[in-house]
Order: sequence, then C-alpha cells, then structure tokens
Amino acid sequence: MLNALIIEDELPNIQRLEKMLSKSSYDITVIKSIQTVKDSMKWLGENKQPDLIFMDIMLTDGISFEIFEHVDIAAPVIFVTAYDEYALKAFEVNGIDYLLKPLESEKLEKSIRKAIGYRSLDDNIGIISLMKKMQTNQRIYRSRFLVSYRDRFLSILVDDVAYFISENRITYLIMKDSQRYVIDATLEVLDAELDPEVFIRISRQFIVSFGSIESIYQLFNSQLKISLKPQLYEPVTLSRDRSSIVKKWLDKPGN
Repeated sequence: MLNALIIEDELPNIQRLEKMLSKSSYDITVIKSIQTVKDSMKWLGENKQPDLIFMDIMLTDGISFEIFEHVDIAAPVIFVTAYDEYALKAFEVNGIDYLLKPLESEKLEKSIRKAIGYRSLDDNIGIISLMKKMQTNQRIYRSRFLVSYRDRFLSILVDDVAYFISENRITYLIMKDSQRYVIDATLEVLDAELDPEVFIRISRQFIVSFGSIESIYQLFNSQLKISLKPQLYEPVTLSRDRSSIVKKWLDKPGN
C-alpha cells in the first residue's frame, strides 16, 4: 500500500484525483490533502513523509517550488498542473512525472508505476539532461490562428492580434483593426502558447499584447487600471497582485 499526500488548492481537483486514485490498480491511500504552501511546509516538517506526493504548482499563497526550499522532501513527487512551463524545474526537484490537467487515467497509472520503481532523484538525470537540451533551442510560440468567418476560414497572424477576452465561456480574438473572432481556446491554453515577451494575462478575462496597452492609471491602493486599444471595452482594473506582475513585465528590457 502507498500512502499519498495531495497538495492542491482547488477542492474539485482534489476530489477528482482522489476518485481516480480509488479506482487505480495500485493500492493507494490518500492520508492528507493540503491547499497552501505554508500548510504544506508545516505538515511535511512535522510528519513522516508519505510514499508519494501529488502536487499542483500554483497554490493559493504561492508556487509549490517554495516548499522544496524549506523542507527536504525525499518522497517522489508527481506534479499535476495546468501549466507546462515549469516542467524543467519540476524534474530538478523530486519530480518523477509532470501531468497536465485535465488528468487522464492511463497517464496517471503510468506515473504511479514510475513512482513505485522510484529509487532516487539520480534516476532522472537523463530526463533532466534531455529537457535542458530541449530548452537550449528557442521555444516556438504560436504564430497564427485559424478562425471561422461566415462560410470560410481565415488565417490570422499573431502580430495582428491586439488582445483576447473571455466572455461567458467564449474566447474572442480582437485584432488591431477592431475585428473580433471566436476562437476555440481558453485563456489558460493561450497563456501557455503565446510569447510571454509580447502577451500577458492581466485579469481573469484578458490577455493583452504590449502594443494594445494605450493608457495605464495608478489607483490609490497600488492597483492599475489599463485602457486598451482598440477601445471595444471599458478599462480593466487589475488586482494588486496582478498589478505588481504587470508593472514588472512592462519595465523589462525590450518592452
């Protein structure tokens, strides 16, 4: 029997993973689920380590990699996340696998099988080396979109896109000339596919290009309000945390 710890901040994801583990061909018992970096460090520091850890990356109070900076984790870790850009970092800690949400039962089973055969992080040196080689090559980001328009399809260059907005679970691509098209991708997917030097997610609803930011207003509580062009929508008020991230992004060399 394997004792497993789940570190995940969203209850539906915890419940889904627990359900999948209960149907696994391996005998796995979830002994604890934790939702924050702080609580994870406390629990791991005070308790015997589990046989296996399932860990999300973006938690309520920070990034789960912070846990490894404060706690010596010997247990193998299977990362379960919606973000693909942290894969190399995951394998540099005790990550033995990196699964993207939504989880698939077959891939989960393979990861568990790998965990059972896990001996030490040295087993992953080959994986780390390969991933580093992959990252030395320039990453290829999305360069165009195929959109439906009346009775035909249009190919739109990313360079012609001003921003993206999600409304009522529909994602719209807004072009610099104010044209608007529906695309079959969530903002979460776009966030991973677009060049982060050019595009940034400023809120739950918007991913914007650097060139689409027309005006930036500083509010009294360290928040920003951004006016976009073309002006098809009201200015967007950012959260304090997101305002800080956007300010750093805007101030980067090259922007």
